[in-house]
Amino acid sequence: MSAQPVASNEPSAYYELRRLADTIADDAARRGTRVRADIADQEIHVTVMSPSNPHGRIVSSLITQIETQDEGAVTLAGNRVENPSAGLGRTADMLAMSLEAFEAQDDDAACFAPTVDLAAEVVSKSNPGNDYIVKLREYPRMGVPVYVIIDPRDGTVAVHWDPGTVGGETRYRQARSYSFGDAVPMGRWTIDTSRFPGYR
Repeated sequence: MSAQPVASNEPSAYYELRRLADTIADDAARRGTRVRADIADQEIHVTVMSPSNPHGRIVSSLITQIETQDEGAVTLAGNRVENPSAGLGRTADMLAMSLEAFEAQDDDAACFAPTVDLAAEVVSKSNPGNDYIVKLREYPRMGVPVYVIIDPRDGTVAVHWDPGTVGGETRYRQARSYSFGDAVPMGRWTIDTSRFPGYR
């Protein structure tokens, strides 16, 4: 699947914001707090991270299954995905891409969104809108070709793909919903969700 081109903005302003975001995250880490410092609309959005055991188990299962199916895949947990020209940078629960795409990255601090194959998010109890609204709006604008939302609250998986223009905005043009227990196609991989834990 190919990603749509995004509108060009001024990347230098994005990189200045990214330096500030990294400083915020590093300072929080020194104080013993894990935060995500994401960038959108020329602002830094800081969220305190408190992943649960089910959240971590689902991310771990995704990574294991993708790497088992595809020796040429690289998976990353909790890494930044960005498109400086779009002025957007977010921290993804899990990214997957080819080894070739990974080795071609020219930045050790983030992955260039149009080169990843898949971004997956596990919905948190405290902030579901971040995955269902914010990232669903921003990932297609960044050029992420496939976006998966895994929701342990109700045991559902939503796969979004085919970014393109809909009503004058860049959105995913295709989507399909599944339930925990289904074999779910995610890009070029199929994930067994039968062992995904739900929230209590």
